[in-house]
Amino acid sequence: MLMPKPTGVPRNLSEQITGREQGASRFRIYDSHPLGLPEYWYPVLWSKSLKPRRGIGLTLLGKEVALFREGGKAYALDNRCPHRGVPLDNAQCDFAGTRTCPYHGWVFELETGRLRAALTDGPDSPIVKKGSVRVRTYPVEERCGLIWIYLGEDEPPPVEDDIPDEWLLPTAIVTGRISERAGDWRYAVENGYDEGHVKYLHRRGVWTFWRRAPGWGWSEPRISEDGKWLTRETRELGFSAEFPGLGAWPPQKWYKWRPGARGIKFRLPCTLRVAYRAWAHFEWYVPTERGHHRYLQFICKHASGLPALWHRIKYLLYVRPFFHNQFNDQDAWMVENMVTPPEILYRPDGAMQSVRQYYEDTARGFGREPVERYPREDSGPGAS
Repeated sequence: MLMPKPTGVPRNLSEQITGREQGASRFRIYDSHPLGLPEYWYPVLWSKSLKPRRGIGLTLLGKEVALFREGGKAYALDNRCPHRGVPLDNAQCDFAGTRTCPYHGWVFELETGRLRAALTDGPDSPIVKKGSVRVRTYPVEERCGLIWIYLGEDEPPPVEDDIPDEWLLPTAIVTGRISERAGDWRYAVENGYDEGHVKYLHRRGVWTFWRRAPGWGWSEPRISEDGKWLTRETRELGFSAEFPGLGAWPPQKWYKWRPGARGIKFRLPCTLRVAYRAWAHFEWYVPTERGHHRYLQFICKHASGLPALWHRIKYLLYVRPFFHNQFNDQDAWMVENMVTPPEILYRPDGAMQSVRQYYEDTARGFGREPVERYPREDSGPGAS
């Protein structure tokens, strides 16, 4: 299905980014954070993209951040010199372990952000001797070929706590696409976990051409035994039905024989997992500024040797152009132009509502114990 090309500027932007903040629903934590939840690790950049002595400036969760590499290690600082507010991502490297503001030569230590020299004021500069000038730094780790950053105020947990376990195995191959999109990050989260749109919006496209997809259905939420993943457990599902006074839909096509996704899961801060037969697809929706987010899509497969090489080739020639580009770009126009509240929900929206509630019950950094609201994956009807 072809959609209008996103313009990069959300429609009715002021409504889009303020509606949730006006107390329109019962999800107070979720609705009051248009720039995301800071007390988590976020993947933001491929490690290979960050070169020595060349900085990269990113806007993440409303903060302007400068990333640098020195001695093989990645560093992150506020992307503003405290002197006159000049961005630091173009800083020079005049001394090992530091970066120098390109405007007046203020030298900052990468590890601590401390001002080490003001070159144009001489070696006895009073502002340096004062010892109180520094740029804020952020914890940075590198795992799975990606740079992960923590922007919160609390002591960060181990980065592994926010990385899917299957990524950390030695046989894991992680390939993917990173892009910037218009649209509130919460709309992107809800779109990823939403049930109804998959059965209609994505019916047309190269990726779904051979896949037999249901036309209707809904699920109930279930929590994983480790308490991290919220799973959609199907309760009703139909591939075709007679609609009173209209006729049968969707039409059954003989050439649609391949199965589609086998399971959808979600975890905080904004991580989607979709299981396919041979690998798993992951998404992150990292807020940048209001009404925009960084969209990260990955495939994780476990293989080595020739099967691993074949997977990388298949990803570049087939999965990336037809799944990570054409298929998932069908969502972009919807996320960009969505404006709620108000909204009128229907039965399949129960899955999306469960995500909103999951933030309310378990989001890190709010000084309360997580709420046990959902049945566990191995309990209740249908448990194995």
